[in-house]
Amino acid sequence: MANDITNINSSRSTASGTRQSQQIDSADNKGADTSSRVSANTADKVSLTSTAARLKDIEQRLASQAPVDNNRVNEVKSAINNGEYNVDADRVANKMIDFENSLRS
Repeated sequence: MANDITNINSSRSTASGTRQSQQIDSADNKGADTSSRVSANTADKVSLTSTAARLKDIEQRLASQAPVDNNRVNEVKSAINNGEYNVDADRVANKMIDFENSLRS
């Protein structure tokens, strides 16, 4: 699936990325009358792959979420302060191994 984003920011000035070509016409061979003319090329087109579109969607969803679950942080802090927080060493070790294995894939 490709997304057509032609004219996505048509209000931007031509200096911000539109390709331009410049021609100089001479009225006579001696160069007495010279004029400049700038003509824009045809519109460029960009298409995004379905993967890029999915990544953009994921990025937007992540941006709308809170970066930290404050309720969970407060629960863990309270458990630590009360001496009720227990670390499952086997679970931590298994998670570390899983993480290392995921880096190799």
